[in-house]
Amino acid sequence: MILVVIAALVTSMVSSGLFGLQHKWYDTSQPGNDVPCSKCHSNVKEEIYNMSSGAPHKSKACVYCHRNETGVTYAVGGSPAQPGQEAHAASVPPCRQCHEYKTTNLSSVNESHKPLYDTSGLNEACISCHTGFDKSLNFTRALYVEYDIVKVSENWTVQSFLFTSSNSTIINQTPAGNKHTWENASEINCFDCHSDVKSALANGGHVPSSKNTSGELQHGGKTRKAERGHKGRRHDFSRTSPVTIESCKPCHLPNASDFEIWGDWGSKWHRYNTHLEAQLDYHAATTEHCYNCHFNGTINAPGGGGSCGCRKCHDILRTGSHSGILDSMFLDPEFCWYKMDKVCVGCHHKKDTDEYYRELFGNKHFKVYTEPNTAIFVTPIPLP
Repeated sequence: MILVVIAALVTSMVSSGLFGLQHKWYDTSQPGNDVPCSKCHSNVKEEIYNMSSGAPHKSKACVYCHRNETGVTYAVGGSPAQPGQEAHAASVPPCRQCHEYKTTNLSSVNESHKPLYDTSGLNEACISCHTGFDKSLNFTRALYVEYDIVKVSENWTVQSFLFTSSNSTIINQTPAGNKHTWENASEINCFDCHSDVKSALANGGHVPSSKNTSGELQHGGKTRKAERGHKGRRHDFSRTSPVTIESCKPCHLPNASDFEIWGDWGSKWHRYNTHLEAQLDYHAATTEHCYNCHFNGTINAPGGGGSCGCRKCHDILRTGSHSGILDSMFLDPEFCWYKMDKVCVGCHHKKDTDEYYRELFGNKHFKVYTEPNTAIFVTPIPLP
């Protein structure tokens, strides 16, 4: 009997604690709204409270994001009460609502992460990089790009492009970071997701190794230091020491490398405007191709042509045997820059212990893939 009475009293107290004031209705009238979101979302309140001063969203109330979406009618109390339409109490706001400029750049054709945006959605793309939410990413690429280099008449041409097989790199992350704490881009480690690219770089893939790692160039019988523009964009990172994010920036953040020309051409110093290939229409990293630097520095480049232009040093891809290769690729009805990149890497790659290797012209079949195993197979083929 005593145990039964004690149990009844405890149950009564718990019920009173849990369900007390259950008929008190919170005021959701405008402009006031005293719904205590933290009653259920105490973890979110704790995260925001512990954010450093000036952190994104720290000074914003819950309703600023979750009851402020344009085009959504929320339930509002008062007299008369207004029922919710597109949402009742709260909604998940689109990042674009406040960050239109940044999210537009994310969908730009020049943005490296556009495939992430296209396949996952805008909010998911933002959350994947800028928060501590768990994430699972699956990068699927063609395992090999195959093609033939064949001499037709007097021109070397590229023929028979094929994308063969596929390869997936799966990234699963369960970071310890908070879900509502937004991370600054400068604190993001690109290799958390792109470990396969790091591996490829360390093994001579992804981009060809450069024979010139000093940032210097020979012109007019003199050694000239490319203090601006060239330095840092000549694949000049070490492949023997650990690859760092600084190795990526010269190509994938071209505006950060100040891609301008300072040159002592003759008796004058010239400074040209930022090159066209320094694409600024991107959010986090730009998609660069070999052609961006190795052709745009020719006759079409700022300052190109004339007696003192970039053309003297950069007229590379429109001379000799490369011209026919370029033309044949441009005539491909399904031409894409990715194919051109693989042709460049197929011929200009690290071989065995050599830091730099250049494949000689010849009738050959190429089978190229550079992430993550940096495998390149070259097989001589009979003359057509």
